[in-house]
Amino acid sequence: MNKIAAVRIASPLPQLDQEYDFLIGTHISLQIGSLVEVPFGSGKTAKTGVVVALKMESDHKGDLAEVTAVLSPFAQTTSEVLDLCSMVSTRQAAAVGELLAVALPKRFVRTEKLFTEESVSVVPECVLESVILDSLVNSKRVHYTPSLVSNVAGIPSWAIDFAAACWKELLAGNSSLVVLPDYREVRHFELALEHLGISSLALRHSGSDKGSTRYLNHLTAMHAPKINYGTRTACFTPAKKLSLMILWNDGDESHTEQASPYWNSRDVLLQRQELQQNNLVLASHSPSSDVLRLVDIGYFKAVESTGFKPLARITESFTRLDDETFGLVSKSVQEQKSILIQIANLGWASAIACSNCKELRKCPVCSNGIWIDPSGHYRCRNCRSKETLSACSCGGIYTRPVRIGSSAIADQLRRSFPDVSVIESTGENPVISTNAKGVLVVATPGAEPDVQGGYDLVVIADAAQMLGAPRLRALEQAVGNWANAISLSSPKALTIFVGLSGNVAEQMKSLDFKAVVSADYQDRISLGLPPSTRVASISASNAHDLALLKDSLSTTELFGQLRILPSPEPLVLVLDYQYSDGLALASLLKHQAKLLSAKSKHKKPGERVYRINMDDNKVI
Repeated sequence: MNKIAAVRIASPLPQLDQEYDFLIGTHISLQIGSLVEVPFGSGKTAKTGVVVALKMESDHKGDLAEVTAVLSPFAQTTSEVLDLCSMVSTRQAAAVGELLAVALPKRFVRTEKLFTEESVSVVPECVLESVILDSLVNSKRVHYTPSLVSNVAGIPSWAIDFAAACWKELLAGNSSLVVLPDYREVRHFELALEHLGISSLALRHSGSDKGSTRYLNHLTAMHAPKINYGTRTACFTPAKKLSLMILWNDGDESHTEQASPYWNSRDVLLQRQELQQNNLVLASHSPSSDVLRLVDIGYFKAVESTGFKPLARITESFTRLDDETFGLVSKSVQEQKSILIQIANLGWASAIACSNCKELRKCPVCSNGIWIDPSGHYRCRNCRSKETLSACSCGGIYTRPVRIGSSAIADQLRRSFPDVSVIESTGENPVISTNAKGVLVVATPGAEPDVQGGYDLVVIADAAQMLGAPRLRALEQAVGNWANAISLSSPKALTIFVGLSGNVAEQMKSLDFKAVVSADYQDRISLGLPPSTRVASISASNAHDLALLKDSLSTTELFGQLRILPSPEPLVLVLDYQYSDGLALASLLKHQAKLLSAKSKHKKPGERVYRINMDDNKVI
C-alpha cells in the first residue's frame, strides 16, 4: 500500500516548482489527481495542491508532514494530463504549477453533490462517411484541408467533417477532443452537432462558460467517453479513452496563450499525441508555415478534400473601392445580394498625420503610433493612452487620417446606400450572424458574421496592406484571414482582391492559399528564420538582472549555438535557436531564472524577475 503522496502546488513561482512529499494517514483515502490540503513551509500554512504520484518511499531527508485533508471525493484530473503538464512545462521553461492552474478548473462543491458517474448516453448509429478517419488509417498525424465553401444548411463543411469523425469514434467507445480558436468556430461546431442530432453526446470546455457548468463537464469527461470541444484551454481536458484530437486553424493567434508560459494549442496537442499515441488532425483552409514544416519533414501527412472554389478577381488599384469594384458593390446592392468587405483595421483611422506638415503624430506618453478608435478618440497602439494631443512640432493643431478604418468605411457606405442595412463587425464589437437579405457587411479579420446563404460578393479591400504588415508571419496570417472570410461565401460568389500584384496575385486568382504560404515558408528557410528555427524572448523586470542573465548564459557551452537577435524592447533578450537545442535551452533558462531570481537584489517584494517565452512570434 502506498504511504506517501507527491503533491504539486498550482503556483507560477520558481521556488515552488517541485514535488513535495507528504505522509498518507490511515484515515485518508486519495488517488492521483486528488485535491488535497497540506501543511506547508516552516509555519505549516495550509495550502491546496494536487496529488501527482503515489509511492512507498521518499527521497526527502527528515520527517514528513501528513496530508491534512482530501478536499474532493473526485480526482480533479488524470495521470495523463498531469504528465502532459510536466511535459509542456519542460518545453516552455515554465513551472508545472502554471500549467496546473490551466488544467484544473475551479471546484464547485454544489456541482459535486449533483454529479453522478453514471452519465452514459445511447449513441445512435452514424451513417455518414468520414474523410478524416479514412485518412488516419495509415497515419496517426494528418493535416486536413476541407472544402472551402461547400456547406450543409449554412454550416461550414469542416464542422460537419469534425462532428462525423467524433461521432464514429464515440460509436467505438472512444472520446474525441476538438480545439477551436474562438466563439465563432465553437458556434459552427455546435451547429454541426445539432444538425446531426448528437448535441447531447458532447461537452463544451471553455473559459467563457459558467464556472459550475465548466466543472461539471470537466468531471463528466473523466468518467464517460464523450465528444469534447472548446477553446484553447480544452487542450488539457481529461477525456476518458481519448482516441482522436482535432485542432482547427492552428495559425490563429487565439491558440497562443498571451501570458506565461505562452503555450500554443498546436504544440500542446503535439506533445499530448506523443504521450498518449492517439490520432491528431490539424485542419485549416490555409496551412500555417509550422504545419508545412511538419509535412515537409514527414511527421504529418497532407490530405485535401476536393471541393468547388468560387471565382476570384484581382485589381492592382490600391484604392479600396475603385470605380469597378464600387460598381460591382452597387450592382449587388440593387440585386439585394449579400456583400462582405474585409478591412484590416477597426476604428475611424489606423494612423493620423498633421494636416499642415503631414508628419505622423505620435503618442505623447510613449512615442508610438496613434489611431482613432471606434468611439472617435485618439488612442495609442502601444500603451492605449488617450492623452490629448498637443500641437505638432510645426505648430499645427489639426490632423487628418492617413488610412481610414472600418468605422469610417461603414459610415461612408451608409451615406452611399441609405436604404441598405450596413453592418460593422469588429473584434471589439462582433456580430455573430445575420439573416437579413441584401446586407452590406464591413468587418475586420476574424469578425466576419455568418450570412444566410453565404456572401455573394467578398471584397478583400486591404490585401496589399495586410501582406505588408511589419511582422514575420504577416503573409501567412493574411492569407489565412482571406481564406476564412471567403469560406463564408456562396459557391457562386465572386471574390475581389484589392492591390495585389506579382506571384501572389496569380496564385489568388485560383485561390491557391497553400502555394502562397509555401513560397513564403521556403524563403524563411533559406534565411534561417522560423519555423526552420525557434525564437525565444526573455523579459526581465530590471536592467541589472537582465545583464546578469546574459552574463551567465555566455559562460555555458550552449551559448555558442545561439544567435542573439535585435530586441524591440530594452528589457528583453531575444534568442534564435535550433529545434534540437530546444529542451536544453529551456532547461538552462529555467535553471538560471530560478537561481538569479533567488539572488536578485533589485526585484520588488513579490515581483517576478524573468518571464520566458520559448516561441515568441511577435519579436520579429
